[in-house]
Amino acid sequence: MSEARTRFYLGSYTATSGGRGEGVSVFERQSRDGQWKLIQVAPVDDPSFLTLTEGEVHVVSETAAGRVVSFTNSAGELVPASIAASGGSAPCHVVVDPASGSLVVANYTAGTVAVLSADALDPARVARVLPLPAGTGPHVERQEAPHAHSATPTPWGTLLVADLGTDRLFEVAVDPITLEPSFVGAHALPAGSGPRHLAWLGEQLVVAGELDGCLHVLSHSAEGFTLDYSVLACDPSVEAGTGETLLSHIEVQGGRVYVAVRGRDTLAVLAGSEPDGGTDTATDTATAGRLALVAEVPCGGRWPRHFAIDAGEMLVANQLSDTVAVLPIDPATGVPGAPTALIATGSPACIAFA
Repeated sequence: MSEARTRFYLGSYTATSGGRGEGVSVFERQSRDGQWKLIQVAPVDDPSFLTLTEGEVHVVSETAAGRVVSFTNSAGELVPASIAASGGSAPCHVVVDPASGSLVVANYTAGTVAVLSADALDPARVARVLPLPAGTGPHVERQEAPHAHSATPTPWGTLLVADLGTDRLFEVAVDPITLEPSFVGAHALPAGSGPRHLAWLGEQLVVAGELDGCLHVLSHSAEGFTLDYSVLACDPSVEAGTGETLLSHIEVQGGRVYVAVRGRDTLAVLAGSEPDGGTDTATDTATAGRLALVAEVPCGGRWPRHFAIDAGEMLVANQLSDTVAVLPIDPATGVPGAPTALIATGSPACIAFA
């Protein structure tokens, strides 16, 4: 097991949107067994998602104006460095593009993806904006227009933008010199799936469908992406929470897929299935290796919006219970256990270990 990290940054929803957070919080502990302590809060309106570069922290301010706020890290303290337009309203995700070194922002309400310099000290950063193509989906209230929800780098140097509004993944390339984004292709997903976050499982892509509660597993070839299969990310025979299955964040660790299920207030763990040795060998062969639900456990709070995994622990941002739950992960099964600690903090939204 790797050495546990001793600092994390926490985004939140603030009074601007009716939340109880105060900005970007910095937590530290002295050792793996130590208690997490709040050491700083950097005021930002609705810093709902963040990403790190060397010595810098970049957050989106998920407001109507849409901003990217960047900080430098000086002697362990966040110092405001610059503010730039995000390229649209309600930015909800930001990621570093490894191919160009730029920041790529998904603007949810605007339905745009934008690219800007990752240099926090550049006061003149300008977002290069790429509107997503028009479209709708079958969910009238949630899919009335394009809604960019995240951007995920590919192994071959592009990014996949999840459009919750139109059930598509848009593949985007960023020019490394001009930072101009351009479309490479579009890949359709099941109608009403509402793609939110993505993760790579080896060479396969796993898409969390916020609206249908399913993980959609895709393979890639020269012709594009092909949907291999879909699997429900919960146990419908067990009642939990409000009964909704609104998938949020997804991560892959040790061959297992972890996904947060809002509404049910659970964390689902899925892994590749083994042949069951039954008489139907054709079905056995066809389903072997496919993701199957291993466990669905309580998240330690309400409305698990995001989580992060490090050194056998999972920290869960439970937005509506105003807590970050610290869950130990069983080294044998990979299943999170009951919380060992609850960190009180207003409307947590995103966690990033330093």
